[in-house]
Amino acid sequence: MNNIIENQPIDYEFLKKIIGDDEEFEKELFNIFIDSSKYNISKLEKAILSDDNNSWFMASHAMKGSSASIGAFSLSKALEVAQKISDDNLDKKIESLDNIKQEFERVHDFIKKKLG
Repeated sequence: MNNIIENQPIDYEFLKKIIGDDEEFEKELFNIFIDSSKYNISKLEKAILSDDNNSWFMASHAMKGSSASIGAFSLSKALEVAQKISDDNLDKKIESLDNIKQEFERVHDFIKKKLG
């Protein structure tokens, strides 16, 4: 993780070390990541609406791991913060969710460019 390029949403060198040059697998991995992230963001939104701290924790935890596994370390950090505030007030969660959505958009745009 030492060579993270600050403005890159995914540490692509990190990802390539894990998956190699298998472009089909990369494409599948990215598509699964996007789908699961959208699902988890939706769960985070619902957790805020229903004041469900456990759902908030579980969704942020799941997305944190998948983000780190593809080298989206800034997104993973935002989710780590979210996970830690699962028992905090609504304002903190809304701010956290906004950060997560912004980081996810950066990652999503990066992936769209990679997939062509």
